Amino acid sequence: MVGDPALRILIVEDDADTRENLRDILELDGCRVDEAVTVAATLDRQDWSTYSTILLDRKLPDGTAFDLLPRLKRLAPAADVIILTGFADVDGAISALRQGAADYLLKPINPDELKARIFRLAESRRADEELRRRSLILQSVLKQVADATIVVDRHGKVLLYSPAIERLIGSIRVGAPLEEWSARGLLHRPDADTPYALEDMPLSRALRGDEVIDEEIFVKPPGNRPSRWMSANASPLRDPEGIQGAVVILRDITERKEAQARALQSERLAAIGEMVTGLAHESRNALQRGQACLEMLALEVRDRPRAVDLVVRLQKAQDDLARLYEDVRDYASPILIRSRSCDLAEVWRKAWSDLEPARRGRKAVLREVIEIADASNLIDPSRMAQVFRNLLENSLAACVDPVEIAIRCVPDELDGHPALRISVSDNGPGFAPGQRPKAFEAFHTTKTKGTGLGLAICRRIIEAHGGRIILGSGPGRGAKFIITLPKGNP
Repeated sequence: MVGDPALRILIVEDDADTRENLRDILELDGCRVDEAVTVAATLDRQDWSTYSTILLDRKLPDGTAFDLLPRLKRLAPAADVIILTGFADVDGAISALRQGAADYLLKPINPDELKARIFRLAESRRADEELRRRSLILQSVLKQVADATIVVDRHGKVLLYSPAIERLIGSIRVGAPLEEWSARGLLHRPDADTPYALEDMPLSRALRGDEVIDEEIFVKPPGNRPSRWMSANASPLRDPEGIQGAVVILRDITERKEAQARALQSERLAAIGEMVTGLAHESRNALQRGQACLEMLALEVRDRPRAVDLVVRLQKAQDDLARLYEDVRDYASPILIRSRSCDLAEVWRKAWSDLEPARRGRKAVLREVIEIADASNLIDPSRMAQVFRNLLENSLAACVDPVEIAIRCVPDELDGHPALRISVSDNGPGFAPGQRPKAFEAFHTTKTKGTGLGLAICRRIIEAHGGRIILGSGPGRGAKFIITLPKGNP
């Protein structure tokens, strides 16, 4: 039985007996029935949205079902159209179904079969509407979810996703296969370098029935957005017939990972600092005794130039050793920031002025480009001067005359908040590809002299201000460092 008084059915049939029989069958089941005999009469109505089913005779006095069907689908897209015909024509049935007909029945119409077909279509329509309603509810919920979420069907095609997923991996579309967005190579294993193969991705494994729990993933978003660490949880979606899809939830754990790395670094630095402090304390007396002896020896051999030269070299070696102790102790010591509002331009100009002895007699110029009305910021001027002095000193050491150093200050954003970006570039040889990943590592240096701690200390100072420093890649030769500082209090 159709048994649904909410169904309103339009019968388009030119044979009076057939039309009357169809009306009787449907009205007995409580359906509301309207009739039309011709194409023109069919189209002469306004309430198309109220019809659930249209029974359409294949041949009418002023046209055919194939002429009328496309117009009906435009006027009543939610209605199911069933073609009625006395011709057992397979090609005609296929053509009607391709044009949007929901079903095809042969005359004479079997009442039970007609009611069964209408009932099945009504149930399918209700199921579709319920699915759409639930999808809208779920989509509304996903919009409020902070975690990046994707739901796929059993073929791996996207059904639903949260806005957070687009912020993470870029644009995505409903119906997109797994291969389409996974091919971007955005998801990497915990080593941060190895991309996931399609079959090893959490969603792919969930579609095979695996549960993925708290798996760490490194995500490299498109464009200039910063990379993120995510924790992936993926599960298959099952019903009594088996796996029908899968869901993956990616939770941002970047802050946690960075905090863990900072804590580990602090522990290491504390251990280094404690060791170096003790070593420096125990060695200071020995170095002082050695220095006194060297000074006395210099007096004894003052009439022997070669011996004096050797004494001077020994004294310089001792000075270098004492300076190494101090550099390592400074690197290992906690970075304390005493911030106040300062003009960054004045800070780097002061650092450049302090290097006047190092550039005396050389052709060296510092050029500025300031593309912001106010370059002041809350910083520790002493610490930031240390950063600029180190970068400028490195450029002077690396470049041959004429030395050209450029500092550019522009507005920027850092993690979605206002910031200043300061780039320091020169016309020197720059960094070789193999040197770039190690630029900020402690004790790594490209100089013949030095401890290799300068850039490592610079990074610690910038990070203590809540900022970032990276090695840039500008056109042509030369080194380029990019500092991004948040506008405000670190």
